[in-house]
Amino acid sequence: MSYKNLSLLDYSHDRTLPFKDAADELFNVINIYTEHDDVLTFYKYFENVYKLPKPVVQQRLRQHIARSYSEKDAAFRSRLKIKNIPKYLIQYGVLIYALIFAKKRRKIKVFKLIIDDICSVIEFRRWKKLIDVVGKDQVLCRTDECAIDEDFSACSVFNDHKFQNINILDLLKSIANEFFIGIWVVLKVSLKTKVNLFPIGLRIIYSYLTYKSFFETNSALYMIQERHYNTDAVKNYMFKKAGGERTATIQKGIFQRDSDFFYMDIDVFYTLGESGVDEFSEYGGRVGSIVPVGSMFMEYYWFSNIPSNLKQEYDVLYLGFNFSDKMDSYDGFLDDYYSTFRWLVQLKKENPDYKIGIAHHSRAKIPDPAEAAILFDSGVETVQKLTGSYALAFSSRYTVTYGSTIAYELSAHNMTTYFLDPRRQCTFLPVENVSHIDRLRLTTYESFASSVKAALSGNGRSSLTQEQKAHLCLESSNVSERIFKTLGSNV
Repeated sequence: MSYKNLSLLDYSHDRTLPFKDAADELFNVINIYTEHDDVLTFYKYFENVYKLPKPVVQQRLRQHIARSYSEKDAAFRSRLKIKNIPKYLIQYGVLIYALIFAKKRRKIKVFKLIIDDICSVIEFRRWKKLIDVVGKDQVLCRTDECAIDEDFSACSVFNDHKFQNINILDLLKSIANEFFIGIWVVLKVSLKTKVNLFPIGLRIIYSYLTYKSFFETNSALYMIQERHYNTDAVKNYMFKKAGGERTATIQKGIFQRDSDFFYMDIDVFYTLGESGVDEFSEYGGRVGSIVPVGSMFMEYYWFSNIPSNLKQEYDVLYLGFNFSDKMDSYDGFLDDYYSTFRWLVQLKKENPDYKIGIAHHSRAKIPDPAEAAILFDSGVETVQKLTGSYALAFSSRYTVTYGSTIAYELSAHNMTTYFLDPRRQCTFLPVENVSHIDRLRLTTYESFASSVKAALSGNGRSSLTQEQKAHLCLESSNVSERIFKTLGSNV
């Protein structure tokens, strides 16, 4: 099917398609729109006024459009609709509001490393080892309206607030440009292409003003952040323009062929293992280099405090992930997902002596009515108070999941762990045959039940080779040291 003459907002993917075909199709549609001649004026405006090169603006525009698509609804969200232009045009008034909090240029502070986009105290704690390795006085932590505890009182912290701390001269120039030129350029392009570009226009301006002011007063050679799906081409460009050498992010989870993961932008991607991240480049990501280091989450939650003795908790433990119905990207997705709970119930019915438990992700929405109906009176336990997924996993004899990264981590650390993948359609796993992944994949109830029986009788899956483990996740007791050694020779 040809999409060259199709209006962007008319696009809707066929939910009966295999999920990879649908992802490829959406990616193609976004690229066609953002190369349209009518959009060139949008790029030229930001290049002439803000000195942002076309590739930078285009990458940010593509990322915004991708994140405006709902796989569940098979449609773009309403914020891109022309009828919402007045609503988002009014939001440009935030530039006037920002004058209240604008700052004059301040004395520059110099650091070796900036840790950006910290959104919670627990994130601070996950970075603590790297902060200690680099040196507290050499690291600046930039947070997003985040409170900190006394453990980090000695750290340099920049607690930012949206549209605050912007250099007043830059802000005044932006206001003049936007209200006399910018909004008319964006309006013209929006009407021509029938796509409301005001939301992304304001986001680009926000990134430009915020990071220009921040990097002009806080200098560092290197910058790192936790969420690989929150990278920002404009931020990276402004960091380099201010003298920074390299930006980096860590792999927080398995790549899902979901539009939220498209168009990543980073110099160094610190991954769990040696493979499984090609999709970031396949779907428009600008990734300078990929460096396997292991799991920072496992380093913090497991290796920093391994219990001296573990009591066996479960024969079979199901490890949940941060599930939401927005992941519902194809017909049958929910049935596939909930089938994994039906398998647990059937296994318990056939083997009442097995102790089977479910440990949900800490951010999962509990209770889930559909799941609760499946589990009702089945004897399958739901862990009510999760003190640590890794400790619970290592104290169980056999672990499974549908989409959690922990399956990579545990398998690489000698645990018997599998993905339950009904009908071989899990969006978190490769479509093609990959030997070290296929060894972790169970696609039928019968294969699941026989695998559990074999494992609990001591005749389970043979150990993965060292090479196979390295593809999944490196040994993770010393991740921060690896990052420190590879981020830059001067750190």
